[in-house]
Amino acid sequence: MSSGRSSRDPVEHSPLIAACSPAGLYVASLDGELIDCNEALAGLLGYGSRAEALAARELTLPCVAGGAGAGPSGTSGIEGVLMRRDGSVARVLRTEAVIEERGARRVVGAIVDLSASRCTEDRRRDLSEELRQAQKMEAVGRLAGGIAHDYNNLLAIILNYTSLVMEELDEQSPAQKDLAEIQRAAQRAASLTRQLLTVSRRGLAQPVVLDLRDVVRGVEGALRAAMGDAVDLAIGLGPVGCRVLSDAGQLEQVVMSLAQNARDAMPGGGRLSIEARAVRVGAAGGLHDAHPAIPPGRYARLVVSDTGTGMSDDVRTRAFEPFFTTKPRGKGTGLGLATVYGIVKQWRGHIELASRPGEGTRVEIYLPLAARQASSRRGRAAGAAPRPGAGGTVLVTDDEDAVVALACRILSQHGYTTLTARGPREAVRVCEEQRGRVDLLLTDVLMPEMSGRELAERLVKLRPEMKVLLMSGYTGDALDDPRAAAPRAAVLAKPFTAESLLRAVRRALR
Repeated sequence: MSSGRSSRDPVEHSPLIAACSPAGLYVASLDGELIDCNEALAGLLGYGSRAEALAARELTLPCVAGGAGAGPSGTSGIEGVLMRRDGSVARVLRTEAVIEERGARRVVGAIVDLSASRCTEDRRRDLSEELRQAQKMEAVGRLAGGIAHDYNNLLAIILNYTSLVMEELDEQSPAQKDLAEIQRAAQRAASLTRQLLTVSRRGLAQPVVLDLRDVVRGVEGALRAAMGDAVDLAIGLGPVGCRVLSDAGQLEQVVMSLAQNARDAMPGGGRLSIEARAVRVGAAGGLHDAHPAIPPGRYARLVVSDTGTGMSDDVRTRAFEPFFTTKPRGKGTGLGLATVYGIVKQWRGHIELASRPGEGTRVEIYLPLAARQASSRRGRAAGAAPRPGAGGTVLVTDDEDAVVALACRILSQHGYTTLTARGPREAVRVCEEQRGRVDLLLTDVLMPEMSGRELAERLVKLRPEMKVLLMSGYTGDALDDPRAAAPRAAVLAKPFTAESLLRAVRRALR
């Protein structure tokens, strides 16, 4: 090989230049002039081939084993930086030895690129942290969801019996004010349990295919009003559709909650950016390298970033924990980001948070794109005042006797005939012995003997004309997929009010 440099005989040094080695191997003069190298070193330095590297007159490798007057010596792993051809810097580990060769001293060395191995280790650490966070959230979520199930039964009783007493009392009674306070407290508690269920990914939802960009457009007015004049709001929407299967109200809650958190992190004002667009995460490169925990595929990405105070590492790693908050006492419940996390996971999405003190916060959410067209309207029917029943017969069953008694009282007062059963087995017996029609089965979802869904499937075989309405304060695994339900089943969320119960029964009987 002719390169224009003296004292070169590549064949002579071939035992030292192992072509198959992943490390960069080389022979150089004491002043850094490259005499020979392998392909790995050429690639590490940014050259297309070994020949190109050897021909490059500007290329030098400063010796780390000794200077021009050094005797035979060696180094064992010196960590440093190496300048590439394009000016970029690589973190490397260098090992060198000075040898005597035909009266001349030469440097024989090996260079290992630490950048790739450190990147792999960082990814492994990130994935491990994400797994730990997911397991912790799953455990906390199941606990919260289990508590919410019992609380919702109790709250349904408190709310409705309070309403019944208020209706029977004179409007001028001094007790009306006290009862109204009880009712407001119960309603706040009901709101809290709904958030807990969302955190646990067991909340009831109304799935519909919608465009994430439309969700952002729909809350833009409320966002600008909430941000005030001190916060500059910038919204960027992609040119193509971002159709996802989700609950419209939940996605609005995600956007508003993240925006409000960002506003609170910018007490002196700043910039809030919200972006919604369709992206592809490939098997390698681009977004996948930046987000290795996200499986390859097509996603709708929501990005909310701010120029606020940012978070320390300790705060960032706990940001999604229920009841964790850095806000002053009474200023926050600690459920905002936990609820966002629960909603994203409920719809099989991914969420990542990046933040540093003084550098703001960036939250990225990835939801799988849906194949179907977006719905032209939200999956929510407008509320209507309840009408009297039309004489239908309703079989009511729940493992909480007080809930059964309450539901029957409300239905009876509004013209329905009720049959009661204390649990699924008694419901089967009542249904078998009932000679007349049973128009509707009103059943809890989670019961000890069998789930409400299993009960419904069994009874519908006996009475194919019977409709089904499931009551649930916590679905557990009985309705783990919000799109799955018993045959012809509607779902009534607990704690219910008289109005919501009557409306749900009327819809189910249509």
